[in-house]
Amino acid sequence: MTITLEKIERELNVPKEQLLREGISRYLEFELRSVHAEISKIHSKHGIQSFDELWTKLERGEIAESQCFDDLPRLEYLELRAEKVQKLLEEHLHT
Repeated sequence: MTITLEKIERELNVPKEQLLREGISRYLEFELRSVHAEISKIHSKHGIQSFDELWTKLERGEIAESQCFDDLPRLEYLELRAEKVQKLLEEHLHT
């Protein structure tokens, strides 16, 4: 059985617009926490604070390419995703 916004609105007497607004906020907040958790794992693994720092360690030979082969593109993706989600959350909160 699928629960619809209309049913929640009717049963709990909560406007559909409020449900959507709060649902979007909660989703974006959850996504941002999840992305930051993944970023933190990579940071801890390599003793870094950013993609640029990992790249610098690689260029200097402080870390072998084989040690960060998967983490480098993943970290870049996650950092960009975090920025997008943060921007969307800020826009949503200011509407």
